[in-house]
Amino acid sequence: MRHQKAGRHLGRTSSHRLALRRNLAKALFTYGRIITTVTKAKEVKPFVEKLITLARKAYQRKETDRPTYVHYYREILSRLQDGKLTQKLVGEGQWREKGCIGERFLNRNGGYTRIIRLGGSRLGVLTGSKIGKIPVLTYKMEGQERKLRLVGNRLGDNAPLVLFELVEGTGEAGKEIHKPEAEKEEAAAASKKEEKKG
Repeated sequence: MRHQKAGRHLGRTSSHRLALRRNLAKALFTYGRIITTVTKAKEVKPFVEKLITLARKAYQRKETDRPTYVHYYREILSRLQDGKLTQKLVGEGQWREKGCIGERFLNRNGGYTRIIRLGGSRLGVLTGSKIGKIPVLTYKMEGQERKLRLVGNRLGDNAPLVLFELVEGTGEAGKEIHKPEAEKEEAAAASKKEEKKG
């Protein structure tokens, strides 16, 4: 029986799989999107989504509940093993003013990443297309424009490479929803005073 054998082995030892998962997550948080294989993307997706959920919880408690915030911060740090990216997730250091990943996904309850297959008929690339007619995907990474040719696959949709990226999140509306309790009470009291005056 295969008890406790969940997950893909990817032809690696357990320590090598852990390092691969961390490195792919670091690259995704650094650049916003990476190109990898289907199986690697499917294996790292739950790991990344759990880290973002921890970052959301930490960001919500940053001002109100400091011990819980520190707990979540240390959880992320122990799993990711990178101090600067942990700061980027929860909004510390240079990301305090710029905005962080935890703030970006405050209104989203999961589904922070997506996997897009490169090639095959799903992207409309016909089998047997001429080289000049193959579509090109243009995207920005580190301020530089990059191009990727979407080559069709004769056997259908089983393309070996995927684009693994963070979806666009909205953080501004989340600020009003997740205010600290004291601020909510003050806002409610102020609105009651305005109603009495009017």
